[in-house]
Amino acid sequence: MKNNSRFKTALKGFTATITRYPAAILLFFISAAVASYNIDTNEIDNLPEILFSLALGAAVSLVLQMVYERCCSGNSIRTVFIIVSIISSIIYYLVVEYAVDSFGGEHALRTVVLLFILLICFIWVPAIRSRIGLSESFVVLFKAFFIVLLYSGVLYLGICLVFMATDMLITNVDSEVYAHTAVYIAYVYAPIHLLSLVPVYFRASGEQAADQDADKDIVPEEDAGGDGHLNQLNKAIKPSKFLEGLVSYIIIPVTAAFTVILLLYIIMNITGDFWKDNLMEPLLVSYSITVIVVYLLASVIRNKITGYFRIIFPKVLVPVVLFQTISSVLKIGELGVTSGRYYVIVFGIFATISAVIFSIRPDRKTNIIAPILIILSLISIIPPVDAFTISRKNQVSRLENILEKNNMLVDGRIVPNADIPSEDKNVIVSSVRYLSSMDYLKDISWMKEYNTTYDFERTFGFPQYGYDSGYKPADMWRLYLPDRTPVDISGFDYIVEVDLYSEGKGGPNEAIPLGNGYNIEHEPDEGIGDIVVKDNSGNEIIRYSLDEIFDRAREREANTFGELSMEEARYVTENDSAVLGIVVKVLHLEEMGESDFQNIAGYVMVKIK
Repeated sequence: MKNNSRFKTALKGFTATITRYPAAILLFFISAAVASYNIDTNEIDNLPEILFSLALGAAVSLVLQMVYERCCSGNSIRTVFIIVSIISSIIYYLVVEYAVDSFGGEHALRTVVLLFILLICFIWVPAIRSRIGLSESFVVLFKAFFIVLLYSGVLYLGICLVFMATDMLITNVDSEVYAHTAVYIAYVYAPIHLLSLVPVYFRASGEQAADQDADKDIVPEEDAGGDGHLNQLNKAIKPSKFLEGLVSYIIIPVTAAFTVILLLYIIMNITGDFWKDNLMEPLLVSYSITVIVVYLLASVIRNKITGYFRIIFPKVLVPVVLFQTISSVLKIGELGVTSGRYYVIVFGIFATISAVIFSIRPDRKTNIIAPILIILSLISIIPPVDAFTISRKNQVSRLENILEKNNMLVDGRIVPNADIPSEDKNVIVSSVRYLSSMDYLKDISWMKEYNTTYDFERTFGFPQYGYDSGYKPADMWRLYLPDRTPVDISGFDYIVEVDLYSEGKGGPNEAIPLGNGYNIEHEPDEGIGDIVVKDNSGNEIIRYSLDEIFDRAREREANTFGELSMEEARYVTENDSAVLGIVVKVLHLEEMGESDFQNIAGYVMVKIK
């Protein structure tokens, strides 16, 4: 009876969520249907554009619903908000499909930033003119995310186990069913469950939350619309004992220890290569993100450890993010401006401002950091000061200046020249790589030829790789037997599937039992080695050198990626005791000096005479 009641409560919560966010749930369901259809047919060429447009519409719907609950009333306004969210999805799709030449990395990054802005709005709206602070709203979503992540993972694993059992015991199950399951859990179940954990916040009041002491009650009784509503809200905001212990006794002490190590490293190396250390930039960014997230969590947890953290760590964060920002700015001279470095600098500015605010007001609500982050994010995607316009202009100018400096750009055409300094070659290579990755080359008149041929050495006069160190790219062969090629196993007693690697490249080599006391062993020896069949006394029955297979592969030209016929994939050896056959499904060979990589995946067949 109790379980029945819990199930009804959960079902009621899910249906209430669908009623609360109808447009968002509809768009999520359409996303699942589209992705599922593409798994079956693989016919949708513009899948990213469709999924991004649906995600954007859903995000707009969630933010507008939160605005409606806090500031508006009346079904007509809610209907308008629903229509606006659906129209925004349609407009986005029409723009990226018909107004954009080709949907690439720049457009995807712009959309991701826009979705991030909407996420921050979704967290911030409940804290506007409210006794609920930004940290409380953040904790609600933080808890919900990890709860749903756990439930979704367990649900997916359980369903997969059911399919696997059905496949092994009853009837064949199409392998694509696992992808379909993941799609519907990710696009339908997970969003509904997560949104069901977001409470209905109280309507906006005229009180200024910014001056509310953090140690006072989160939601006082007089503001509640009823005891049930109050309890639901407090339950959603209050951190669990597990989260409280995790933050207070594990995350904060580990962060403190890491902070000491980081500060010691900065002090010891501040006059050396610290400013150009490529490892420090991502390390400092990760540290800054961690401290800000932990600060928001600690603001809701009431104990001495979190209190000390809120007082001390923002002051430590200020010099760290300043170092990170200065280091990133200095790297511009070496590598130019890229969209990634632009965002690192923008984050450094945000983290510095946040750390100063946290230091000045450690016991106050810090809702102001949300609009600051939103404004900086908007600046990063709105021309002409956005990350993409600035990085494109900088890299094009950088490349053009180097080419002109070395007399390689004459009358709008590139003149190959191998006799230029290595530093200039580095600039040319890094700029061309970035411009190519962002699909900007097509817009540069004097790069049209390279954009057609992609022959770097012919265009610039020196190779893209290894021009200053004698480095030579590995010679590669990757050959495969087409799927569903029938394998003739007549005349053999045993067949096993194997995945073999050259010495030191794979896992431990374990004997594979065949039955009747016979085993197959792989013996790598300065390479891929041999396949050996032994009896239960360890006596060798038959052996085959896998080097012969790779010698046959080397007869093809280097850097070959192609199919194997059954005749090319099948190898057989025989002696008085046994017959040993090998069918290669996939062969992978890389040769680079003394460091070779060899891998065979296929079947080994044995007949004992």
